[in-house]
Amino acid sequence: MRFTKNQTLTVIAIATISGAAFLFARAGTVNAQADLPNEPAPVVVEIAPAVTSTIVPMHWVPGSVGSRHDAHVASAESGKVIQVAEVGSQVRQGEVLARVDDEALALAVRQAEANLQRTESRREYAERQATRMEAMEQRSSIAEAQLDQIRTDRDERRQESAEASVALADAQRRFRDATIRAPFDGMVAERFVEVGEHLDVGAPVVRLVNTVDLEIIARAPVAMAAVLKSGADVQIRDGQRLQDAKLRVVVPVGDAASRQLEVRVALEASAWTVGSAVEVGLPSDNGRAAIAVPRDALVLRNDGTYVFRVNAESKAERLSVETGESQGEMIEVLSGALADGDMLVTRGAERLEPGQKVTIGTRDGAVAVL
Repeated sequence: MRFTKNQTLTVIAIATISGAAFLFARAGTVNAQADLPNEPAPVVVEIAPAVTSTIVPMHWVPGSVGSRHDAHVASAESGKVIQVAEVGSQVRQGEVLARVDDEALALAVRQAEANLQRTESRREYAERQATRMEAMEQRSSIAEAQLDQIRTDRDERRQESAEASVALADAQRRFRDATIRAPFDGMVAERFVEVGEHLDVGAPVVRLVNTVDLEIIARAPVAMAAVLKSGADVQIRDGQRLQDAKLRVVVPVGDAASRQLEVRVALEASAWTVGSAVEVGLPSDNGRAAIAVPRDALVLRNDGTYVFRVNAESKAERLSVETGESQGEMIEVLSGALADGDMLVTRGAERLEPGQKVTIGTRDGAVAVL
């Protein structure tokens, strides 16, 4: 198709106008997109509330983990050692720790048994004789003095028999004591004799330690005696772990030189090692009411400590705080615009920016509803 000159100019003009309109519309679209806020995507976080709690200031003292059953088990009989448990052996109460040669003790038992049989025979004869004589007395056919002598002989035979029974029991006891048994469940931590050595009465044989029933032994200032009570909540730390515990007993006897008294803390778990050095946090007063936050809610940075609070619009608000005493997994807040019930981010705070939207999640990935 051919166009005249005027028709060609008209087509060019229309094309020019259409192109300009397209460019104008595209520019408007770009400007409109530029005006939209560049808001980051919501971050999935976990939350926990700030709470009003009774905070008890802790006074930290050094302590040591010990066993409530730790003994140097000794021998009640002397003799040559013929058996002794290996170091590291786990034994139950009543199981064998060591044995001494019991041959002579076994012979003593047999001798005591024979002696008891002999005295029992004499006693039985004296009993029968006394019975017969008492029957004759009723017929007035025996002198009273003669009957008294027979009764006396019977009583002596009874005493001899009783003494022989005691001697047999003692010989049997000594024979049993030649086998040294564990007085409680535990582990052989050390042994003091070897097979073939001579053991004296009262000499230690092994050190037996119960590694499950543990406690912490510490010393506290006497001035804290009025505050420290059995059953009070305390804390234990060793640089890696922090654990809540109970004060088992307070020994109300202070040392005149150090002005300190002994306290013992019960340990429920057996993951501690006997002899470990720890610190014990003891309550130094009756406590005070304060706002406390979960330890995981604290974000520590060079410019200070802060928390992220989730507001009603599910946005994160960054708040600076000053912390105080700890109470288990809760930390006292001394200053900061926090109130009881404020929901704080405990996981995911490292990715947050102030004002950023959040989605509440759980450890298994599920989404929770505020």
